[in-house]
Amino acid sequence: MIPCLSCDKPMPKLRLEKYGYKVCVECSQVGQYKAITTVNGDKDDTWNDIQFVSEEEFVEYNKNRENNGGKSETPKQGDDPSSNVPDKE
Repeated sequence: MIPCLSCDKPMPKLRLEKYGYKVCVECSQVGQYKAITTVNGDKDDTWNDIQFVSEEEFVEYNKNRENNGGKSETPKQGDDPSSNVPDKE
């Protein structure tokens, strides 16, 4: 165990060495991630995919989806997966 750089409470050494986190879970500013499932392709060449996004990106995705009558465009093969989520202003 090593001390958290923020609160000085003990945290696993592996958290810093392997994952690069400098603070404990309680002090972390990182939120939970959400998953967006997509169906891609056309006709016989289709596949499912999962995109992991931050809470803020998930909220923006859902707003965009609601504005499009419950439909959302999914990225095409080779596109940046984050392109399905609108840019933050």
